[in-house]
Amino acid sequence: MKIVDAQGEPCPKPLILTKKALAHIADNETLEVIMDNEISVKNVTRFLTDNGFSPVVRAEGEVFHLFVNKTGSISQNAPVSEYCDVCTPAPKPTDYVISIQRDTFGDGAQELGKMLLKAFINTLSEASSLPKTIIFINSGILLVTKYSPVIDALTKLQEQGVSILVCGACVDYYDQNNNIAVGEISNMYVIIEHLSSASKVIYP
Repeated sequence: MKIVDAQGEPCPKPLILTKKALAHIADNETLEVIMDNEISVKNVTRFLTDNGFSPVVRAEGEVFHLFVNKTGSISQNAPVSEYCDVCTPAPKPTDYVISIQRDTFGDGAQELGKMLLKAFINTLSEASSLPKTIIFINSGILLVTKYSPVIDALTKLQEQGVSILVCGACVDYYDQNNNIAVGEISNMYVIIEHLSSASKVIYP
């Protein structure tokens, strides 16, 4: 019996090791794969089952032993990526800051700028690294009101741990005190602290 120890390995490594090991053992030989990640166990099990195998899993505390008898073969072209999307970790906030100073993205046509900024914010939650803070200044504060087309995306970012700061003086100027739907009303002192301590600042 061949043993593959995939403890401590992130997805898709356990699945890749399993696929490789099956290709190198004899027919009817048993493969044991040891894992300590329950999601990886589910992914490897699903992959094997979809390819005609009958794996058996035995749990010992937080360690899982998967046994599979080689009763067939797996094409080396069989994809593994589709079995690993569920264990992709959610992106974590890092130490960069985004400062949004208007309700458009870039210079030029205003309608295009609004479309680009909407796409930017809606896509941001899927980035590989999230900002630590997003700061809204001047007309940028209109994006955190209940009328904003990106309020759901900003709410999701806040739930992911991104701090959202809104310029209080700007809220007063645009008379939006009763319409702020996400984020924390802040002052210039706090905003300067976040900007000056960031590894980098992005101005869309």
